[in-house]
Amino acid sequence: MAATKIPFTSQKAPCGRVVDGEHLQDQDDDGLVTDNFYYACGCQRIRREYHDGSVVSKVQRHDGSVLSDELIAEHHA
Repeated sequence: MAATKIPFTSQKAPCGRVVDGEHLQDQDDDGLVTDNFYYACGCQRIRREYHDGSVVSKVQRHDGSVLSDELIAEHHA
């Protein structure tokens, strides 16, 4: 799948402002999925799902403050 860039309008950013921005989505042939939201104010919301099922999610305000940064690991029995 080729990368897809989708503009959006009037969405609530992590800082609470309602702004425009872009959603970039990409997936490779092996299953890596990335979802990145870039807001006009400078905030970011990034999510990466890796081949092993683990997920990294990060939310950052326009001033550089990290609101959330987590790794969710999927364990197989």
